[in-house]
Amino acid sequence: MALSNPFGATHTRPTVELFARENIHALAFPQTEDGDYARRYLLPIILDGAQKYIKNVYNTQLILVKVDDVIIPITISDYHPDNTYTVSPYSHYVSYGGFEEVKHLNNPPVEALIKFIMNPVAWYFRYAELDKVVFVNNYLLSTNLYPSVNSEQLSAVSEALIRRFPERVIVFRSVDRKKNPHIYQALEECGYDMVLSRQVWYMEPEEAVRTRQYKEDVRVLRKHGYEVVNGKDLNDVELARALHLYNLLYLEKYSYYNPQFTLEFMKLARDEGILHLRALKRDGKINAVMGFFIRNDVMTQPLFGYDTSLPQEEGLYRLLTLITLQEGLERKLLVHASGGVGKFKKVRGGKSVTEYNAVFTKHLPLWRRRPWKLIKLFSKYAIPYFQKMDF
Repeated sequence: MALSNPFGATHTRPTVELFARENIHALAFPQTEDGDYARRYLLPIILDGAQKYIKNVYNTQLILVKVDDVIIPITISDYHPDNTYTVSPYSHYVSYGGFEEVKHLNNPPVEALIKFIMNPVAWYFRYAELDKVVFVNNYLLSTNLYPSVNSEQLSAVSEALIRRFPERVIVFRSVDRKKNPHIYQALEECGYDMVLSRQVWYMEPEEAVRTRQYKEDVRVLRKHGYEVVNGKDLNDVELARALHLYNLLYLEKYSYYNPQFTLEFMKLARDEGILHLRALKRDGKINAVMGFFIRNDVMTQPLFGYDTSLPQEEGLYRLLTLITLQEGLERKLLVHASGGVGKFKKVRGGKSVTEYNAVFTKHLPLWRRRPWKLIKLFSKYAIPYFQKMDF
């Protein structure tokens, strides 16, 4: 069945090509900074399989879209109960955002009520195949920064994916109106619904250094005598320690639905430079680690971790934030500080922004569209609350 063109354009569109494992060697990666990054990061994952690098990526295929000289990774996923939320709307909205987040309310009666409501919702979302989805611009990380892409390229990619995957929801991850308002506008004009993903924080290093908290953080770093170590100098044993620190924070403290990186991922990060790693080292031991990447004058840190058994007075989270801001200041970058601990980021000059999943469902039957309409309705009420509470 031929699909109508929801994007309205009738003139020649940008060239869109799709590359999977079977034909990946035919892909000529663009000779650009983003193209080279995509080659170093995404090619090993396609060839070796995602689970070699991120353990909790199940029932998911990674494919690359080339539109003109831009590479955009997409993931094609189906439901698995243990999937990381970066490839699964169900894990994002139900397993992590629903059942696990309520634990932090510290209010047993309210927790019981929410779980009572969530159980039938969870069943309905599975029945309605919420996870039958194509995620666009998905680097399998918590935050996905966008390459330089224009509205014509976006609509061409969208149209190609709708035709190639007529039975799947098309979702652009990590869309916001702070750094990529043109992407937000272009997708909205193409008929996408903007559905709440989370609240994220942006920090301007030049503003942050003028805050009282920044000066206090510098004092704490000097007091505790930590050395900031470049990740390129870490050996495999130290990399394993760094991975353990990430697991302590993001898996054990927060949620196992976060990406479960492997030691092979850490080696890829170090050896291919897919992340700029920085570690806090004292007395020969690494006690904290962060890893960031850069795109379009923005940096973000998908790897953050520290020894949660050490006294809180060590201030390791604030020290990681400090070296993040210092890296941003040195490189003249805007810092995308991801979500969570909003009050902490706010006193360091952070400003919150609503991040959306841009969702296209108009080519699907009503029973497949309804769960996304429900999530959009929830978004209408949740966004003001999240903003008020500085999530």
